[in-house]
Amino acid sequence: MSINQEIKRLNREEQYESFLANECIVENPREIIFHTVASMCDNKHMFKFKKNAEGDFNLTCNGFAYSNFGIKNNKYELEWAADEGNFFNVIQMINSGYQVVEEIASR
Repeated sequence: MSINQEIKRLNREEQYESFLANECIVENPREIIFHTVASMCDNKHMFKFKKNAEGDFNLTCNGFAYSNFGIKNNKYELEWAADEGNFFNVIQMINSGYQVVEEIASR
């Protein structure tokens, strides 16, 4: 079983998305990094959300075009969900594309 398939199984059977959203993100984070695994070849990428001077999150895909990930939502929708602190929805949006969230780091 590939890493991607194992994470999808964890999401279905053990509510892994909820665990990531509730346990892996610090209170009032200024930066969050979502480590992802691709569905076809287990390539790993990162999505970084970092607060700007106004206190809003900006998303960067570390040199890759956002459209490469096949996420069904627009980039601003992920940023706005992060601004509201709704990280469970951010994880679900990322998982709707060609990637699944493997782990999260925040500070």
